[in-house]
Amino acid sequence: MSNITIVSTTAIALNLISLIGTIFIGLICIFILSMLLPSIVRQRDVVLILVVNNYLALLTFALIAIPMNIDMARGDYNLSIGMETFSCRVKGYLFYASIAIVFNNLTLQAVFRFLRIVYPTYIWLQNVLTYLVIIPTMWLMSFLFILPVHVWHDIQFIRMENTCFLVIYSARGFILCTIIMNCIPVIIMNILYLQLKRFIRRTTTTISARSKRDLIVLMLIFTDVGKPIFYRLQYVIAVIVMIVLSFLFVLVTPQAKAALVCFHKPNKVTSLYEQQCVSASKAIKQVLLETNIFSDEI
Repeated sequence: MSNITIVSTTAIALNLISLIGTIFIGLICIFILSMLLPSIVRQRDVVLILVVNNYLALLTFALIAIPMNIDMARGDYNLSIGMETFSCRVKGYLFYASIAIVFNNLTLQAVFRFLRIVYPTYIWLQNVLTYLVIIPTMWLMSFLFILPVHVWHDIQFIRMENTCFLVIYSARGFILCTIIMNCIPVIIMNILYLQLKRFIRRTTTTISARSKRDLIVLMLIFTDVGKPIFYRLQYVIAVIVMIVLSFLFVLVTPQAKAALVCFHKPNKVTSLYEQQCVSASKAIKQVLLETNIFSDEI
């Protein structure tokens, strides 16, 4: 009896952490998006577009995860007992699809940075219109690739969780989700990592620093295990990873940081802030210019 109580208390605590975390993710995404969207309209920078795309994916995850957290909390306190319905299964499907979207978009950003560094002369690979086509395609592919687990009925109502999840005994569902959400991004980013590592050895200090910053994103992969509170653990770990990503997307993107600094500069600020914004923009342009010059020399 005591073990059941401990597991129940742990599950409730994990759900509370998840709920707070997902709300926090949603607020961060709304805050960041409200500041970056005006910069995209003015600059039409591919890097900023990809960062905004990542935050939209995180916001989508939060909007799907929060109702599921609430359902679990209502079940924990016996406020409402759910049942398996089509909408419940769709909600569970969207939860896994949103995770796939986040990590596939993360892979897209890694691919863009790789191409920008290694093949800077291929202008069409850095064109805004190219990524305005690729981004919706990535979203659609993420939804379609996870769709089989819904069609196979591998996402079912879990009575203890009071919501629908991918059942723990569904081998094919877990294999598919692992391949789509983890394996494919890991393989692609490992290939990029090895290629960039070889490229860095032949480049200047400036390009090397940019490449190392880009490589930080490539190492963000999560796995989880644990049976008594398996579903809560996978939920909490996913939320923690999303929180880390919500901060990391800005920290590793100079354009995004410069846009945030400029956004906070009101019309009546001193010229010091104006100089900081201008200097940040010039520094970014200088790095890109040096990269192109260096590539031409090679």
